[in-house]
Amino acid sequence: MSGNSEYLRCRVISTAHLSAEDNALLDEITTREVGNGEWVHYIGGGYLLRLTACTAPVLRLKEAGLSKEARRVIASLMRSDAVEILIFESGAPEAEGFTTYSW
Repeated sequence: MSGNSEYLRCRVISTAHLSAEDNALLDEITTREVGNGEWVHYIGGGYLLRLTACTAPVLRLKEAGLSKEARRVIASLMRSDAVEILIFESGAPEAEGFTTYSW
């Protein structure tokens, strides 16, 4: 193994931070062949967002129609934890201080 390994900061949080509409939107994004589908991936029980794979990911998600609450979670974790990969997973813990949904 080379000495030039790269590590990315990752955080895994509950899909409860996504509304049903957010979930449907992310599902739609992952089926597109170009655009957001290149950095938003469906992973079975949730989604993996490669936040450093594009410029202004929160703005791109806003333009795609992701809710303000979901964008707030993403932006806050990018800022506070320097998150580069964010995974929304159904069995993961909820992040404190953010809106959750039960759908």
